[in-house]
Amino acid sequence: MVQQSSAVAVEEQPQVALVTGSSGGIGAAAVDALQARGDIVVGADRVPLEGQLLGGFHELDVTDEAQTAALVHQLAAEYGRIDVLVHAAGVLGGTPDPMITSTAEFEQIMRVNTTGTFTITREVATVMRDTGTKGTILLLSSVAAKEARVDYLPYNASKIAVLHIMWSMAKILGPDGISVNAVNPGPVSTPMWGQLADQSGSAQAAREARAAQLPMQRFAEPVEVARAIEFLTDPANRYITGVSLDVAGGAHLGMGS
Repeated sequence: MVQQSSAVAVEEQPQVALVTGSSGGIGAAAVDALQARGDIVVGADRVPLEGQLLGGFHELDVTDEAQTAALVHQLAAEYGRIDVLVHAAGVLGGTPDPMITSTAEFEQIMRVNTTGTFTITREVATVMRDTGTKGTILLLSSVAAKEARVDYLPYNASKIAVLHIMWSMAKILGPDGISVNAVNPGPVSTPMWGQLADQSGSAQAAREARAAQLPMQRFAEPVEVARAIEFLTDPANRYITGVSLDVAGGAHLGMGS
C-alpha cells in the first residue's frame, strides 16, 4: 500500500522569494505575480525600478561572487529561509555578428548569464539545504538555446549552459525536496528585445519579421512569462523538477524561432 507523503502539504505561511533582474521586463512581471499571490518578494538588480513596491531591494552584480553570497546569506538571516529563487538577471550583448564579437565580450556575457546563474543557484541551494527548506529555484533560459543561430552567439551559448545548470541541480537537489526548473521565453515585449531590434537597423520591421515566424504571430507580454514562473514556483507544484518550459508562441513547431 502506498502511503501519502506529508511532502505534498502546501505551506500556509507566505513564501520568501528572491527575484534577480527585478527591474527588467520579465523580472518586474515576476515580482508582480509573486506578490499578488502573497509571497514576500525581495528584488535584486543593478538599479531599482522607480515606483516598484517590494519587500526589499538590494543592488546586485551577479558577476560578483562575494556580493552574491553575502546577499543570499543576509536574506536567510533576516527571514530564516529562502523559499523561492527566480533568477531573471541577464544580458544580450552588444554585437550581433559572431565573426566580429570579441573574446572579451563573449566572456563577459558568459560571466553574467552563466557563471552568475551558477553562483546564485549554488548559494541559494546551500541556504535551502542548511535551513531544511523544500524550496524552488527557477532559472530563465531562452528558446535561443535550442538551435543554431547566426547572431548573438554568446547569449545563445550562455542560455544552453543555463539549462545544463538546471538539469544538474534538479538531480542534485531532488533528494532535499528542492525543485529546479527553467522557463524559456521566445520574443517578449521587453527592453532586451528593443535593443536587439534597434541593432538590426529597423526596429519595427525587425519586430514584424520576427513575429511572422511564430505560429502565434505575436510577441509574448512579460505577464505571460510571469504566469509560467508563478506556476513553477507554486509550492503545490514542487514535484515538477528538471523541466524546461518554453513560453514562445509555438516557436519550435517548424516555423522558426
